[in-house]
Amino acid sequence: MSEVLRSASAAAALTVVLALTGCFGAPTAPPETAPSAEPTPSAEAVPVDPITTTAAIVVRPEQLEFVDASGAVVHSLSYDAEAAEFVAALSTIAGAEPEQAEHPASMETPPRTDYTWPGVILSDDHEEEISDNGFGGYGPIDMNVSVNFGAPTLGDGVVVRTVDGFQPGGDAEALAAELGEPWLDNGYDQVRVETGEPIGPQQAGHDVENAYSVAVNTWEWQGASNRVFAPWNFGIGHV
Repeated sequence: MSEVLRSASAAAALTVVLALTGCFGAPTAPPETAPSAEPTPSAEAVPVDPITTTAAIVVRPEQLEFVDASGAVVHSLSYDAEAAEFVAALSTIAGAEPEQAEHPASMETPPRTDYTWPGVILSDDHEEEISDNGFGGYGPIDMNVSVNFGAPTLGDGVVVRTVDGFQPGGDAEALAAELGEPWLDNGYDQVRVETGEPIGPQQAGHDVENAYSVAVNTWEWQGASNRVFAPWNFGIGHV
């Protein structure tokens, strides 16, 4: 074959290859995949202070119980807890800080700090301290604090009651009759509402167990407002 024919054949073959290449088209790059969106972190739930869900404060012999609208106890405070815990809880419910007053010891009582909100007094005894007047240093007498409620509600309508539903300011004489408790009608009556477990042996000369109780006081010097007070030990002859 002549050189001219070889060149012509090669050119023809190249033309066919180019033509076929055009038919199939140039290779295309795969479509780009969009980056996946990062998951949006869910907002962390803000913990709810159980005290803010309180619908009622139930005064018990050895503790306060904070109850929600369903009747469940959401928090409790033993009267042996620090006064600061009571101040924080009651301030939250009352919506205000308390007034504070210091009281020196007497011949029968240790020095104490009173925290007062409308309708309630929290007393923190300092049994080991000696007052400037020389009285005090009695050692442990009762639990660390006591509560004294004089109004049926606290703060924005939070109910104050005993376990059987009595509220401060209620009919103490009718309560005494209902519970079979003595009633003297002398301005110094105390009605024993609920009593806890014994904390020591029965005291000679007393027919009431040595235990902490919830009392309703009708004391005239407190305004005879039928206040709910705890803890009070009827079995050791408090006077």
